[in-house]
Parts: sequence; structure tokens; C-alpha cells
Amino acid sequence: MEKTQEQEVEKQAITKTLELAVEIFRSCNSEYRILGSMLIAAHAGKVFRHIGDLDVLLDEKSRDCVFEKLRNEGFIIKEKRKIGFRWVEAAREEYLGFTFLLVGKFSERSFHWRFLRVCELRIKSDYLTPTQYSFGGVSFIGIPMSSVISGIRQSFLNPKRKIDKEVLREEIGKTEVKAYGNIQVYIFGIKIPFLYDTFSFFYNIYGGMRVLFGRKYEIWD
Repeated sequence: MEKTQEQEVEKQAITKTLELAVEIFRSCNSEYRILGSMLIAAHAGKVFRHIGDLDVLLDEKSRDCVFEKLRNEGFIIKEKRKIGFRWVEAAREEYLGFTFLLVGKFSERSFHWRFLRVCELRIKSDYLTPTQYSFGGVSFIGIPMSSVISGIRQSFLNPKRKIDKEVLREEIGKTEVKAYGNIQVYIFGIKIPFLYDTFSFFYNIYGGMRVLFGRKYEIWD
């Protein structure tokens, strides 16, 4: 199959997955954010590299509703864990997968996600400001492009991010971003300054080393 044909097939799969996702989120009255390269594809208006799944941030109140509707649509739901990190994946043939990276609570000031019982991740609300995107005629909610660029800067050794950066070259040149301090870790309710940013820095190095040895950058990929 030629590259243009492959891109068209992938575009169709992305579009019908987005249509289903938006309909499920609407019917479950979900607050959500789609993250990752899907936002860059929508911003650029094209499929610039393979997109295997939709990365999603989801409010916990609609979790059961969303997962039940995905099961009814033929998706297989699996909970995954690795080194203390947990997430949920949903898969069905001819659709993109869903990767629910974080299922937590949206509040006025931040998004809260609990892990390891006594720990909590809090993402500032302005980092997650609901931002409208459209792809293949389907409108959906993501995060600001400045937040996408911030994520690219923090994981610059990820080969995928290098491609993303090339696509967003013009946008990166004119967008001011706050690369650090957007995500905080709390332990027993006490903020541990720069813990997340320190972890991201060292994980970027670790992920880069994985790539050098022929493995994928993300442990969850």
C-alpha cells in the first residue's frame, strides 16, 4: 500500500475513533482532555506520522459510564501497571486504541490524580485549559498548544517528539511556554517542589537510553 493510501486509511480510522469518543464523552457528560500527537495532527490538519491511540485525561465521575459504553462498542478494556504507574487501555480492531493515562478529579485550580495511596499528582488548570480542536470534521477538546510544546521540551529525547517538534517548528518559534512547575507531586498532602520536573528530567535520559538500545521510549508504550 502506498504511503498516501496508508495515510488516508489512518485518517479514516482516526476520524471514526474521534466521532465515537466525542459521542461517548457527551453522553456520559464527561469532562475530558485529549492529549498528545492527536492535537498536533489536528493543528497541522494532516496525519504526519502514525497515531496508534488517543491519549485521554478523564474525570473519575464518568469513568464507569465511559468504560461501559466502550465495552458495548466492542472494545476490550485492560488495566495496566508498571513501577507504580497505572493506566487503562481500550482496544478494538479498525479503531485507534484509547489510553486513559490519568482518571482523576477536575477542580477549579487543578486536576487531581491519586497514586500509591498517599501520593497525588496535581496539574494546574491553566495547563489544561479546554481548547477546541478539529480533525476530519470532528471537534473535540484538548489542551492549549503551549502545553503541548511544553511537553515536547521536557521529553526531547523521545523520537516521536522530534517529529512533533519539526511539524510545530513555526508555532514553537512564536509561542511562550512555561516548561516547568505545571505539574506537582503531593505526599500526605504536602507539596514536594520540583519532584515531578526532576523525575521528568531523569526519565527523559532513561527513555533516551532505552531508544539507544532499540527499545521504546515510554515504558507503557
